[in-house]
Amino acid sequence: MEDQSEESTETQLCFDMLMMSLFNTGKERSVEEWKKLFLEAGFTHYTITPILGLRSLIELCP
Repeated sequence: MEDQSEESTETQLCFDMLMMSLFNTGKERSVEEWKKLFLEAGFTHYTITPILGLRSLIELCP
């Protein structure tokens, strides 16, 4: 992963704060909480790939 500028990181954090203030339905989940949620929703396989700081790419398969 390439290094990010301070300005880029600041912009991402501002967008995170905006999303948190506009949509009060999100929450931070552990891997076990995600697993339970996916299985209850009927998904049999998932992959969580960390991509940027605390962000991750989540792939679900039915």
